[in-house]
Amino acid sequence: MKTYISILRGINVSGQKNIQMSELKKAYEHLGLKNVITYIQSGNVIFQADEKISDASLAEDIRNTILKKFKFEVPVILRKVSEWKKIISANPLLRKRELIWRDCM
Repeated sequence: MKTYISILRGINVSGQKNIQMSELKKAYEHLGLKNVITYIQSGNVIFQADEKISDASLAEDIRNTILKKFKFEVPVILRKVSEWKKIISANPLLRKRELIWRDCM
């Protein structure tokens, strides 16, 4: 199983494209995804998927399920947890923050 974090763009913003996280969790589980956890009303979801499915296919399945169940389209950003860790560790602002704190002490 691969662990992913998906970000659904533009849901639950200013009363637009509202999705209850409990319903979103059920939609992901209906796709056969495991250990589904949603984060507040953000549309951010952590889950595990079978290693055999491609990332592109998985993102498309999520998009199609949301369209079918909630009747609107949303962009789906999908990354493995390992990719998010690389993105975070490469963030130059985090390093700068560490230097600022060190210099203030």
